[in-house]
Amino acid sequence: MKKILIDTDILINYSHGYNKELVGLLERQENNKIQLYINPIITAEFLNDKKLKNKNQSINIEEFLSLFSTANVNKETGIIAGKLLRENQIPFLADAFIAATGLQFGLELYTNNRKHFKNIKELRLFTP
Repeated sequence: MKKILIDTDILINYSHGYNKELVGLLERQENNKIQLYINPIITAEFLNDKKLKNKNQSINIEEFLSLFSTANVNKETGIIAGKLLRENQIPFLADAFIAATGLQFGLELYTNNRKHFKNIKELRLFTP
C-alpha cells in the first residue's frame, strides 16, 4: 500500500477550498488503496493558519485532522533532520523534520513546495 505524507501547504490549500486532489486521495484511502499521514510539525503549521480562526470555516479542524495517520517525530527523526540541515540539503527546520519523517518512515511526500525538498535525493515526492 502506498504511504503518503501530506505537507502543510496541501492541507491549508484544501481548507481554503483549493487542492481538490486531496479529495481523491481521501477517497482512495477510504477504499484502503493508500494511507495518508501527517506529523506533529505539519499539524502545528496547519493550526497556525490565521484563516482557521474564521467562524465560517468550511471544515471541522479536529475531524479533518483525524482523517490522517500520525507519523510521530522522535530522536531518529531529529538525527535525520539535523543531518539534512548540516549538509545544506534543506534550509528550514520545519521542512527538515517533514523530510526526515518521510525518509524515516518510507513515505512519499505530497507538497506544492517541491523546491524546498529538491536537494534531498532519497526523498520520494508524490505526484497525484
